[in-house]
Amino acid sequence: MRVGVAGLGLIGGSLALALRARHEVRGFDVDRDTRAAAARGGVAVVERSEDLLPADAVIVATPVAAVLPTLAMLVARADGAVLVDVASVRGPVDGFAREHGDGARIVGMHPMAGRSARGFAAADPALFVKRSFLIVPTVRSDADAMRVAGTLARDAGGVVTVCSAAEHDRIVALTSALPLALAAALSVAASEATPDLAAFSGPGYRDATRLAETAVDLGEALLTANSANVVAAIARLRAVLDELERAVAERDSAAIRKILEAAGSARALLG
Repeated sequence: MRVGVAGLGLIGGSLALALRARHEVRGFDVDRDTRAAAARGGVAVVERSEDLLPADAVIVATPVAAVLPTLAMLVARADGAVLVDVASVRGPVDGFAREHGDGARIVGMHPMAGRSARGFAAADPALFVKRSFLIVPTVRSDADAMRVAGTLARDAGGVVTVCSAAEHDRIVALTSALPLALAAALSVAASEATPDLAAFSGPGYRDATRLAETAVDLGEALLTANSANVVAAIARLRAVLDELERAVAERDSAAIRKILEAAGSARALLG
């Protein structure tokens, strides 16, 4: 397939690198230095986003704030191309497809993969190997568009799961936004209480706070764009923490063990 990639940061750059072995891939980024880095990395780069078309599919991998404007530009020129976006929040794209997507086939393809490093310099063709891709249909998705999104996800090394926009946003609030919120809160609480964290922290603390290194603009978008689900997730976590706090304060060993055993069983399901 002829595949365009709009946005060559960590996710878009990694997709371009992963897909170029099986597809004719062209990439674009608004940042000139990023385009130059991608070209040096072996990605065919165009100078204008419009030049990604004609194509069989265009992957929109821009920052969250630019996803809808990029889709709007592409919809007017799509001419049959499947528009696939990797946004971590589906509600806005779902609404866009309902109101503005006439004549274009739009499908969500959110990879559950990432790292704290940013930009094309951090891009890795192996980033998605055996990682889940959540394929999310919109009202503008037909069977062929879904097939194209699934093919791209699998060709990048991923494992496909299909879900609705509402289910996606509820789950991602728990599995992506909530860990970020917890890492941020833990980092702030610990740093306020312990001035020299580097001297006292071990791998447990470092692992638990890794997501606190998430870029501020990305983290803010992840938390606010899906705010209702994130608030519900934080409330769910707070309820568990309240019960654990009570059990610790009262030295209720049975309650503590119950929570720890449930946590261990849940974590074991990840393999």
